[in-house]
Amino acid sequence: MDKLIVLSGVNMVEGGILTVYRTMIATFSRFSGVKLICLVHDTALFQEFTGLPNVEFREYKEIKTSWFKRLKFEFLTSYRLSQEIKPDAWICLHDMSARVATPAQFVYCHNPSPFYQSSAVDLKYDRTFYLFTKFYRFLYGINIKANRYVIVQQQWIARYFQKTYGVNNMMVARPVAEMNKQGNVTRETTHRTGVNTLLYPAFPRTFKNFSVLVEAMDRLKQHHPSVYEQIEILLTFDKGMTRFGDFIIEECEKRQLNNIRFIGLQSKQRLDEMYRHDADALIFPSKLETWGLPLSEAKAFNVPILSADLPYAHETIGDYDKVAFFEPDNATQLAEKLTAFCEGKNIFAPATFVDDPAFLTSQSWDALANNILKSLDVK
Repeated sequence: MDKLIVLSGVNMVEGGILTVYRTMIATFSRFSGVKLICLVHDTALFQEFTGLPNVEFREYKEIKTSWFKRLKFEFLTSYRLSQEIKPDAWICLHDMSARVATPAQFVYCHNPSPFYQSSAVDLKYDRTFYLFTKFYRFLYGINIKANRYVIVQQQWIARYFQKTYGVNNMMVARPVAEMNKQGNVTRETTHRTGVNTLLYPAFPRTFKNFSVLVEAMDRLKQHHPSVYEQIEILLTFDKGMTRFGDFIIEECEKRQLNNIRFIGLQSKQRLDEMYRHDADALIFPSKLETWGLPLSEAKAFNVPILSADLPYAHETIGDYDKVAFFEPDNATQLAEKLTAFCEGKNIFAPATFVDDPAFLTSQSWDALANNILKSLDVK
């Protein structure tokens, strides 16, 4: 018998969360005997799917105008819709567990803000994110036990949910299938001799931890200028993008750290070229990720990785033979590793990660869809 599935994501309009929505549509629509009803902000964001016979869209453009409307949609409108549609499964793709009259309910949780210890810097430069770190834990918990499965991207997040909310029906879905298709590629570095180029592709948010790069490079310039001159760090933002980004740029200008270069947003194609031709290593000091896509990208292009020593990084990197970890707040340790790197010492070593068999883990989007569909047959 055909399965009718609702994908609900009326707040998903850009970035990684929109990619997740599109990928879920593309994946489920390939399964025979599956029909999708997609609750979206704007159908124009999904034009590649609008002609598919097994995909229907319903627009709710007003939901993003206020949190009140979002809450009303999740807990009142969704319940009415579930009674009208009578789907076999209702999948909430944007963190909140809706109130629905559908026994097989799922929620996909991707916002990492509850896992972060916010500070005055976050409050000053990104007030919305600061508030999310305080209140998103509460929003996650609303109605969470109504779900057949709670879906997260990594096992360390699954453990957080188990401990915080007392839920054991966790499903881990790793967004890595497309990266794995590339496999390892031959690198052809073409940058100028004598300079080690480190790439950090990241949007200028406070939790991306650019400050540790500034402090480490400042230490090198003051105490080891010859090492400083051998390093350039490429950051993929420029002035005017965020207040925090402007603060980082001003700090570099004030300290005359010209070897930290701001190259602006880069296309996916251009980043691939940089991994292949320009980057001697990826440097990734971020304090907060639900995945950390550049880590997967660098691994696919066989680029050495210098990463913050945090749970998300270990799980994302997995098994890889060119990794060096550093404490994310330790600029002195990072400066020492950069010095050793410039001196030709091998700071990189093999890293491994062992899956916890306690979690139902999907290594691809197809596997995730299969696991969800299989669970519908269990009463």
